[in-house]
Amino acid sequence: MMNTKMPRWLVALLLILLPALAHARTETPLADGWRFHLGEVAGDASAPGFDDAGWQQVAVPHTWNRLGNYDLTRRADADTTRGIGWYRLRFTLPEGAAGQRTFLQFDAASIIAEVWVNGRKLGRHEGAFSRFRLDATDAVRAGENVLAVRVDNSKPEPGSTTEFIVPISGDFFMYGGLYRPVSLLSVDAAHIDLMDHGGPGLYGRITALDDASASVSVLARLRNAGKAGRFTLRTSVLDAAGGQVAGREQALRLGAGAAAEREVALTIANPHRWNGLADPYLYRMVAELVGRDGTVLDRVEQPLGLRTVAVDPDRGFLLNGRKLQLRGVNRHQDRQEKGWAISEADQQQDMDLIREVGANSIRLAHYNHAGTFYDLADRTGMMLWAELGLVNLASIPGIADTPPQMRASAEAQMVELIRQNQNHPSVAVWGIGNEITNWSSKGLTPSNARPLMEALDAVAKREDPSRPTTIAACCEVLPGEADDGRDYTSGTADSVGFNLYYGWYVSGRVADATRLGGVMRGYHAEMPDLPVGVGEYGAGGATTQHTDNVHGGKIESIYRPQAEEIQSAVHELSWKELAPLDFLWGTWVWQMFDATSDLREEGDSSDINTKGLVTFDRAIRKDAFWFYKAAWSDQPVLHLTGSRYVDRAYRVIEVRAYSNAPEASLTVNGRALGTVPCANFVCVWPGVELAAGENRIEAVAGGQRDAMALRWSGPGRALHVRTGSLAGVTLADGTRYGSDNFFDGGLGWTLNPYRRELYATNEQRAAPKVVAGATVPDLYASWRAGQSFRYSLPLPDGDYTVRLHLFDPVETEAGKRVFTVQAGGRASVRIDPVERAGGGMRATIVELPAVAEDGLLVLDFAGVVGEAIVSAIDVTPR
Repeated sequence: MMNTKMPRWLVALLLILLPALAHARTETPLADGWRFHLGEVAGDASAPGFDDAGWQQVAVPHTWNRLGNYDLTRRADADTTRGIGWYRLRFTLPEGAAGQRTFLQFDAASIIAEVWVNGRKLGRHEGAFSRFRLDATDAVRAGENVLAVRVDNSKPEPGSTTEFIVPISGDFFMYGGLYRPVSLLSVDAAHIDLMDHGGPGLYGRITALDDASASVSVLARLRNAGKAGRFTLRTSVLDAAGGQVAGREQALRLGAGAAAEREVALTIANPHRWNGLADPYLYRMVAELVGRDGTVLDRVEQPLGLRTVAVDPDRGFLLNGRKLQLRGVNRHQDRQEKGWAISEADQQQDMDLIREVGANSIRLAHYNHAGTFYDLADRTGMMLWAELGLVNLASIPGIADTPPQMRASAEAQMVELIRQNQNHPSVAVWGIGNEITNWSSKGLTPSNARPLMEALDAVAKREDPSRPTTIAACCEVLPGEADDGRDYTSGTADSVGFNLYYGWYVSGRVADATRLGGVMRGYHAEMPDLPVGVGEYGAGGATTQHTDNVHGGKIESIYRPQAEEIQSAVHELSWKELAPLDFLWGTWVWQMFDATSDLREEGDSSDINTKGLVTFDRAIRKDAFWFYKAAWSDQPVLHLTGSRYVDRAYRVIEVRAYSNAPEASLTVNGRALGTVPCANFVCVWPGVELAAGENRIEAVAGGQRDAMALRWSGPGRALHVRTGSLAGVTLADGTRYGSDNFFDGGLGWTLNPYRRELYATNEQRAAPKVVAGATVPDLYASWRAGQSFRYSLPLPDGDYTVRLHLFDPVETEAGKRVFTVQAGGRASVRIDPVERAGGGMRATIVELPAVAEDGLLVLDFAGVVGEAIVSAIDVTPR
């Protein structure tokens, strides 16, 4: 009986609204109560009566894989299994679902998913990153239902189930499982289409936009699985407060089993633009399918941001016709202990950290990310580079031309990427692939990538002509170099982002980062009609590994060590090169977070790519994070670098800070060391002397303070340098050698550099070289060489003995390398290392007397025949 105390007007309103809303779609999460088994099973696991009592109880999202840890060996509980996983769930239909259509929605399943309900197979989906739905109406029943899902993340090897499903290569791990949410959808027989490549079935397209009005074309795809009938499609646009600003109703007839499309043009007066971080204003598109009796049979709501995007070869990226310098980060979707099975809270934390660093753009590497993250970008105003999961190869290894099955997989996933995300105003560009010629550039496989990339570009333009396309290219001929005939992909999309790791890969020298600006200016000059940007740049950084001088030796770019200071230096130099280049349409740091790669054993980790600005567990903001926060953020920043390098090898150090203040001052143990300018967001105090024991370092800039505690344990009148190396070492007797430092000139080299091609499966590694007669091999593992170079060693004035550890890594005959050393103002000594050692690759030690004056002991090396060389230096008092 109706409550007689209720006002009559409210009763009347409820009588109208309740039946109208009674049949709108519902979504029921299927998160808990799952059973899981890794591997194939005996019997038919899809059958309702199959006994799964012994299976593991799990909640979805779920992955069985586990890897990535901060240790020099792979974690004991690592699980890198690639293959079959079975999931089973018992469920009942939600109240009110009787008589409605029932769909299962999987936000993603990796890589192949086959689905049964009550023993009836509903279908199969291929591709690890996109949403898909299956119609379960004819399979479900009243009471208990059994859902069975067989997923397969097998490696894409010849003859495997995943051989042609992209991506078939990548420097990231393909986790298996139902790693994104699963839900049950109940809808009327007549509804907005749920089988549109995982898309919402409702799509908006801005056809005109100025200050007076916005014209929006809204397309609804409809499906009727019931009887023929007449319906009304009610389309509206709501402002941020929920008020309707445009709308239109259309009468239509849908035949039994029919599908239809209806497009309506709406005009919004005085539009409020979506304008990135400055003003991410969102409207909402709403489509309601209404029955003849006024019942709302289905309702879909989608974001609508009124904005335009474009890329220009000279002006760069344009948002609403105005230049916006895109400065951003790459993001993988995994995190430590969870892999790809992350929560909405995890994604919110990722977005918060990216906003904190001051980025205005994110490249979603290298695949379609979760819808939750697109929603976050819409609401925060972050510009997205959304990318197809096609990496390294345009064909299977050994074949140049793309097989038809692989092309079909790539095109299908391109359609899914766009249909599912085209309503998000945050999406700036569609990426059609990443480093497609990587393997071929290294001679690992032939390649003819352009036909596939041009086909994918055409798919993107057919699906969404309103956005530009882009491609991330690596390994192409550099500006000014002759075309050597290698395959290339720049020019297959509307724009290109070059992945360039100067200062990290190739030469392995930090100083090479200064080449980045010149290379991009060269590309711009050689491709004047193609918008160019930088899709990736950066360096690895281990928070527990440190160096005293980033220029001391060659970087181990895919091994160990990877000092945190090197990552910071590469970013300092790279951003200094990139920031002034107004023609770039965008630049993206690789990467925001450390991420999984079972190809890598580098830095202080296993199975992790260490190039993140933040650690894999999101616990530590590395020093490079603070550099970009100073450079990009509008918040005042002051951060002392090197605070994790607590126990210092040397008494005299360089102190650095990052700040967006014009200058900063420093005190050490309360003693003022002066104020320095913060040029390019870097403040530097050279020659800072530490006291024995603990030292308090404090900086002040722009009203901000930061402090750190450093220790130095002496000895005060001795110094030990491991020349040519970025890492120090402590010997068994306790003698501590710092990494190479205090030099001017020459280059550092490594005796046994780690040589490995990530994607070469049959690579043969050479036996390590051994220096004969080296009682302490660590002192002969590297060297500094050059025609002339100098060491200015900070030591108290007085008399010392200098011991030079020497060997010749190249020459085997006396007289082929001769050089002089002048120590502490004494007469120079002529040295032939082969003659002294009795052959090449043999250790020898030269002792020299020396004097330190004015706080320095100076060693001058000069080549007479060939280059001078030294592998370690000991200085002790006489």
